[in-house]
Amino acid sequence: MKFSGGVTLQYDTPFSPFSAEDYEKGLDWLAEEGFDGAELCISDYEGLDVGKIKAELEKRNLGCSTISTGQSRTREGISLLHEGAALRIAQERMKQHIDAAVILKSRVTLGLLRGIGEAGQEERDASILARNLDPIIDYAGRRNVTIILEAINRYETCLLNGADSLMDFIGTKLGNPASVGVLWDIFHANIEDRDFAEAIECMGKRLKHVHIADSNRWFPGHGHIDFIPIVRKLKETGFDGYMSYECFNLPSVEYIRSESGRFVRMLRDIK
Repeated sequence: MKFSGGVTLQYDTPFSPFSAEDYEKGLDWLAEEGFDGAELCISDYEGLDVGKIKAELEKRNLGCSTISTGQSRTREGISLLHEGAALRIAQERMKQHIDAAVILKSRVTLGLLRGIGEAGQEERDASILARNLDPIIDYAGRRNVTIILEAINRYETCLLNGADSLMDFIGTKLGNPASVGVLWDIFHANIEDRDFAEAIECMGKRLKHVHIADSNRWFPGHGHIDFIPIVRKLKETGFDGYMSYECFNLPSVEYIRSESGRFVRMLRDIK
């Protein structure tokens, strides 16, 4: 099991304790606090030198756990449930993310960039999403990159809310492609999954990445989630991916910066 934290490269996000302008300071902080890698938030590739980013990571002995892709949905109004030009841009952007992941030796997250969906039309939208994902999955397979689909709670999207619905989508709609895995976010799971251990069992080897946040999306310890049995279950099942912070900068940015490394060390020591 490895650990990463979010760093944004172009536009600020409430999930990173450093601004996009200070992303190199964010990388310094990750290295100093004993993280294994960075989860990079990339909106687009205009003027972005992926090779330089890789060098900055390597200089600090950091990997890249995944590329976070959701910013472009709100910034540009694109998604894989759109039609026409917005859909084509979203598909091309995902392929750009895959190309970057080859260089960074990382995975690519697919969360809200897949689209929100419409209440009462979940079956229709799942079929549309599967169809629009097909060329991206094929491209990822040929480039040997894993796309990690994220289960997101019902208040943010109508589609793929819990571990069971996500696994059903991968099996029945996508046909169990080898290039697709699962990102399990503990904040979303607290809303959607009846039992954390059962959810982990359900995802099995498809589980490639875990997001850390408490029940209120604050830093762990400021909500009601007990992370110790979750991490024990992950270790018991042989999970060897990254656990990565995706919590708000609450109770404060200073607290996140000072306490993140300590909490990671505690998780590493869990038997």
